[in-house]
Amino acid sequence: MSALSPEAPQPQDPVAVGEQAVVGTHADAAVADMRAVARWTIMATAAVGGLLLGGFPLAAIGKIHGRGDVALAAGGLGLALVGVFWAIWWTGEVLTPRFTTLRSLDDPSLADLRAEIEVAPELFFGPFGTTVDELVRSCRLHATVAVNLTARLARERDEDRHAELNRALTAARVNLAHSTARRRALLELVHAWQVRGALRRARVQTMLGSLLVVVGAVLFLLATDGG
Repeated sequence: MSALSPEAPQPQDPVAVGEQAVVGTHADAAVADMRAVARWTIMATAAVGGLLLGGFPLAAIGKIHGRGDVALAAGGLGLALVGVFWAIWWTGEVLTPRFTTLRSLDDPSLADLRAEIEVAPELFFGPFGTTVDELVRSCRLHATVAVNLTARLARERDEDRHAELNRALTAARVNLAHSTARRRALLELVHAWQVRGALRRARVQTMLGSLLVVVGAVLFLLATDGG
C-alpha cells in the first residue's frame, strides 16, 4: 500500500476527547446557576428599594418635625436608595453578555484558572498540546488535513488508494471533532470563570450597598424620633 503524498499533513490516529466535553457542559450549567443567583439578588434588593420608597416613609412622615429632621430624613432615605441602586448595578454586571475568546484567558482576573491549567494541562488540552496556541494550531491542522483529503478522495479512482484515503479522512475528521470539542470546552470554562469573577465582585459591592442602606435607615429613624 502506497504512502500518502505530501500534499497534506499526515493524519494522526483518532484520539478520544476524554472528560473535557463533560467539563464544558458543567461550565454552562454553572453560568446558569450563577446568573440565577444574580437575578434573585436583584429581586431582593429591588424589594428593599420598594419598601423604602413605599410604605416606610409614609408611615413615619408624621413623626418628622423641623427642617433639621426633614433634612436628616431626606439624607437617610437618599443614602439608602443609593445603596439599593449600587447593589443592583453591580449585580447586573453578572447578567451582562460577555465577548469571550481564548485570548480572554490572559486577563489578570483569570490568573487562578491559568494556574490550574499550568498544573495539569493534559486535563484541558488532552493530546492536542499544552497551551492555547498549540490547541488552536491543532484544530487548524486537522481541518486542513480533512479538507485536503476530501479533495484528493474525490479525484482518486484506484480502489486500494481510495480505501486508504477514506481511512485517513475518517481519522482526520475524528481528530478535528475532538480538538474542536476541547477548544469549545475551554472557551466555555473561560466564560464561566469570567461570570464567577463578576459574581464575586458583585457580592462585595452588594455588601457595601447593604451597609449604605442600613446607615440610611438609621438616619431616617433618628429623624422620626426627633434625634
